[in-house]
Amino acid sequence: MLELVRGSVVWARPDFTVGREQDGHRPSVVVASAAYLSVVDALAIVVPITGRERGWPNHIPLTGEHGLHEASWAMTEQIHAISRSRITKVSGTVDQGTLSAIDRWLRDFLDLSGSQLAPDDLTSRLLNDPEHRQ
Repeated sequence: MLELVRGSVVWARPDFTVGREQDGHRPSVVVASAAYLSVVDALAIVVPITGRERGWPNHIPLTGEHGLHEASWAMTEQIHAISRSRITKVSGTVDQGTLSAIDRWLRDFLDLSGSQLAPDDLTSRLLNDPEHRQ
């Protein structure tokens, strides 16, 4: 089994896709905590990576020794758990700045800060909040 840490950039084979989900053998950033990864040894929580710059503030540019050969962005709106058996390799890791930027968006999308953002507030952050931009 491959050794995973928070921030690992992994390549995975997804199941079938629906709608706007990413498909194909593609990279993702592991966002699960070290505790989760040590206890839940069959799954990993990830956000997929895209090579297309859309200018969306919630798409976080990857920095660090991630092992990808082109500019890439973490798509924070598509967090999901995958079976570790789908992971085919680890290519590197992102740096702490990238993880922190991803975390800010995940806190808002999952309401982990307890602020209970209204849809209009989240929309405003998506469009205007410089704290969420890289």
